[in-house]
Amino acid sequence: MKIIDLTLEIFDGLVSYTSHPPIAIQPESTFENSGHRYTVPCEGFESRFLRMSDHSGTHIDAPIHFIRGGESTAEMDLTKTYGQAVLLDVSSVKAPDEPVTADMLTKAEQRQGIKVQPDDIVLVRTRTAQWGEDGFFTEHAFATCAGNWLLERQVKCIGLDLANIDVHDNMKREVHLKLLSAPIYIVENLVNLEQLPLHERFTFMALPLKLKNATASPVRAVAFIAPK
Repeated sequence: MKIIDLTLEIFDGLVSYTSHPPIAIQPESTFENSGHRYTVPCEGFESRFLRMSDHSGTHIDAPIHFIRGGESTAEMDLTKTYGQAVLLDVSSVKAPDEPVTADMLTKAEQRQGIKVQPDDIVLVRTRTAQWGEDGFFTEHAFATCAGNWLLERQVKCIGLDLANIDVHDNMKREVHLKLLSAPIYIVENLVNLEQLPLHERFTFMALPLKLKNATASPVRAVAFIAPK
């Protein structure tokens, strides 16, 4: 079994969405403090204090993010965050100022010889550049019709390599609203999608932290590729 890590590394100062403050990671160490209470052979301890949005890094959106009274991450159905998955790659046909459309997703299925089934997890590669490079935060994500396409196919989770599944300037947030109302969970800021197979299924997992009232959760998103 091969494991592919699809998770953005979190570090001090990382900005993973332009309207959110940078992640702050403050180290604490007693190794050099002769007054600490630990005794030989223990030399002390290391820890880190984290300050960040619940939408930091690679994360999964909970329905409460846009739906009044929706599920928080502590209440999310974990069966929707793990299971059979397919990658649809539109990176070769999509321009940065062009949204992903239903037609692009259909043609990606045909091109790759793979079919999205009910209860699948669908990952979409939208760009060939690396995360954060070359106009990343202004690149267009999903058109409303792409959200409808996913609803019609009754998928349970959608992931992509951008920071926002909606086009940034579309403040109606129609794709978020349509999907999270289902609910279809949304994983944003995936990386390494180019390492996934185009013509076969794999297993995907992105479990949220059990955070009470949280609107999203950082995840360790991974793909499991079965040996041939």
